[in-house]
Amino acid sequence: MHYFLDPQFDPQVGLLNADESRHAVKSLRLSPGELIEVGTGAGVRYICSVAKAEKNSLLLAVDETVEISRPEFTFSIALAPTKNASRFEWFAEKATEMGVSEIIPLQTARTERPRLNTDRLERILHAATKQSRRAYLPTLRPLTDFAEALKQGSGLNLIAHCESERNRQAITTALNQNGVGSVLILIGPEGDFTQSEIEAAAVAGFTEIDLGENRLRTETAGVYCAALTAGFQMSNQ
Repeated sequence: MHYFLDPQFDPQVGLLNADESRHAVKSLRLSPGELIEVGTGAGVRYICSVAKAEKNSLLLAVDETVEISRPEFTFSIALAPTKNASRFEWFAEKATEMGVSEIIPLQTARTERPRLNTDRLERILHAATKQSRRAYLPTLRPLTDFAEALKQGSGLNLIAHCESERNRQAITTALNQNGVGSVLILIGPEGDFTQSEIEAAAVAGFTEIDLGENRLRTETAGVYCAALTAGFQMSNQ
């Protein structure tokens, strides 16, 4: 079945929103009687049959309601926006596909981009959630100061940096040694975190981690952490 995402879908009315309706009618050419799934992005899915298909609207009859529990294990990534906005957007898309719960644009001393197009990012998260058939949309936080981000974690808190003289764990070691329900990973800009930021994170209880021998771009580090953490989540389900 085709999967659509409509956070405002009302099963009593059965009308899919305009954007999703246009896609269903014009691109997919759905016709009455066909079955589709509609997700709200908040853990509810509706199995529906098409009742009426018009140029810009799709009227649905709800056949079944499925409620999906939020995963017990969640992970958030706080990442400094890149100078090239498309790289941060690429990270956001791929992290969403891998199951990230929360994306926190991180304002650090060396962050290269102080502003974000949040409307565009929300659309990217919506499309990636739909493409990957996720039951829950990830949360996009506003640009968050580093000091404030240190207060966000409630489970396993990690900070990835490149200061090799400091005592760092491999990210896989940190994940495997801590059976927690949530993970927050801080990833800095291309110029890395400052020494004072790293020390402040350590004082706040963050575990310092490295991501291997190769130097990664900021957005690559974000996707790498998302992939490893999602794999850890799957292995512990």
